[in-house]
Amino acid sequence: MNGMNELLPGIFVIPGQTNTGALCIYGTKKTEVYLIDSGTGSADAARIYGTLESYFGADAFTLTAVINTHSHADHAGGSAFFVRKTGCGVWMTCGERAGMENPLLQSSVAWGGCPPPEFETAYFVPEPCEITRIVSEKEAVPLCDGKKISFLPLPGHYFDMTGVLCTEPDGRTVLFSGDAVFGRTVIGKFSIPFLYDTGAFLETLDMLCLQHAAWYVPSHGDAVTDIAETVEMNKIAVLETIAGIMSVLAKKPLTAEELLTAVADLNGITLKIQQYVLIGCTLRSYLSYLYRTGRITYTVEHNRMVWSVLNPE
Repeated sequence: MNGMNELLPGIFVIPGQTNTGALCIYGTKKTEVYLIDSGTGSADAARIYGTLESYFGADAFTLTAVINTHSHADHAGGSAFFVRKTGCGVWMTCGERAGMENPLLQSSVAWGGCPPPEFETAYFVPEPCEITRIVSEKEAVPLCDGKKISFLPLPGHYFDMTGVLCTEPDGRTVLFSGDAVFGRTVIGKFSIPFLYDTGAFLETLDMLCLQHAAWYVPSHGDAVTDIAETVEMNKIAVLETIAGIMSVLAKKPLTAEELLTAVADLNGITLKIQQYVLIGCTLRSYLSYLYRTGRITYTVEHNRMVWSVLNPE
């Protein structure tokens, strides 16, 4: 879990529960570093900083900015630590900025209201910090050694997630893809990963296959040189979840909460409170997607919102 793996000259991944990217510009006195994502909270950020110190030397680098792919706490929770430690900037898209200005947004979205204390931990609530630069696909940031940083919209997992493209002077690129795609181990362990917009997630998966890069780095999973197989596994996971929802609803109409129980049983998942909320939120996103695409409908009966399949066979 420790160390820095160099993918292209000066472009590294620091493996962890959430992978961190490091784009480095070598100078005569110090190395300038840009980080992509910051880990979950101060302890994780301290580990990342220690990795940089071990690799470059304690006084041999400066941290210019942390670029957060999105505002989920496991990606942005360490940013405040880096600001205190180094005075660096923090970059993020406009649509994700609110998640750092109002840290309860993450758990409130999942819960659907003011969350209980179990969702006020560092995993769900990032420490707030000021966003110093809003980034978008319309800009590219040229660096003094010929490298370039640019941004790729990756909607679906969350509101306004961005991929970070780090391009070498020779044109080779590493794409840090956030949670636009999940690695094999993650898909195997979490068969229903968190999604905010199922349709947008599927469209992003298709787009990733058209994005040429020398390396693709999911935030959760191993870096790969070919994204097609990883994309296919993610599509299969989504389609299996859709098939499970449709098969359950074809038997009888259910509320969203009843559907959660049925889908968890179908997948052999024993729900704890965190999974209950995160998977429940994700399944409601699936219901919205299937309703928008004309495959299911709902009625409100006896003060219950009940979902059913349209035109069941």
